[in-house]
Amino acid sequence: MTKNINITLKIWRQKNASVKGGFETYHAANISTDMSFLEMIDVVNEQLTLDGKDPVAFDHDCREGICGMCGAVVNGRAHGPEKGTTLCQLHMRHFSDGDTIVIEPWRAKAFPIIKDIAVDRSAFDQIIIAGGYISVNVGGAPDANAIPIENG
Repeated sequence: MTKNINITLKIWRQKNASVKGGFETYHAANISTDMSFLEMIDVVNEQLTLDGKDPVAFDHDCREGICGMCGAVVNGRAHGPEKGTTLCQLHMRHFSDGDTIVIEPWRAKAFPIIKDIAVDRSAFDQIIIAGGYISVNVGGAPDANAIPIENG
């Protein structure tokens, strides 16, 4: 069942890697629990833009839970509270009305902050160029035509 929640966000804001950053607090009202975490940030950014403020820069690409580009730390955990779930597939139903959510960049010396919670991932390119890879059996994408759907 869809419901709307009101949350407080403490988001890391930083203009670039050479400038000191800090947390800024934002209030997000009437956030649908059916939204993904990134859709919630989109809604916050729309309001910031309407208010004439700089939107939050964040990493995202496929928004399908495949690429891992959306990495950020939510309440001290990479990709948020749901184990095995990318940030774009984390839904707001995992949070409660009145929660305070702390969002910060994935921090590592090899991946400097570009802006806010977006980081420079070009170090991964160097690993690939050097012939490095990771082998993980993740299986194939399910065939949509093979998934039974109940009549209803």
